[in-house]
Amino acid sequence: MVVYTAAFIIWTMTVGMTTPIETAAGMAFPIQKSIPLSAIGKIGGAFFQYVLAKYLFSDYARKKMENNEWIDKINSSFQSHPYRVALIWRFSPLPEFVKNIGPALVPTLKTRYQILAIITHGLPFTVLWSCMGSEAARVARGGAPSLLLKRMVAVISWIGLVVSPSLFGMWIKGLGESTEESD
Repeated sequence: MVVYTAAFIIWTMTVGMTTPIETAAGMAFPIQKSIPLSAIGKIGGAFFQYVLAKYLFSDYARKKMENNEWIDKINSSFQSHPYRVALIWRFSPLPEFVKNIGPALVPTLKTRYQILAIITHGLPFTVLWSCMGSEAARVARGGAPSLLLKRMVAVISWIGLVVSPSLFGMWIKGLGESTEESD
């Protein structure tokens, strides 16, 4: 189980797609073990990727982007509402590495807000995908699917396909409007 968690941390930092791994863990381990193991792997990997980017590589990346017109707007947004914007990034349709490395390049974002956003976003999805794997294993053995899980998947699908992209789009639109106002 230590090997699984360590491998999952590395997977999260390099590949990024955690859903299939969490689902497989739900199939392979008892649910009371798969949830904490996957949560540690997923949240740990996201945290380590963020920390490496923030404290080792951010100065170099910031220098490369210093003439980008959007950087000041993004920084200002994170400064005004750090947790809310960090959470919008976590729920955004962006690739996982962008969700971890992007906020690391924002000098005004305190690490505690990013950690809180990683946990707030990561834990519910770890529970969902671990339960999905456990349920799939139970159904494969001849059991019946639960109504609760079907409803959870329906709600999560709606959030993932409609709510998350809409929130991120409204945030981007707000940044663009603040760019137009400053012109």
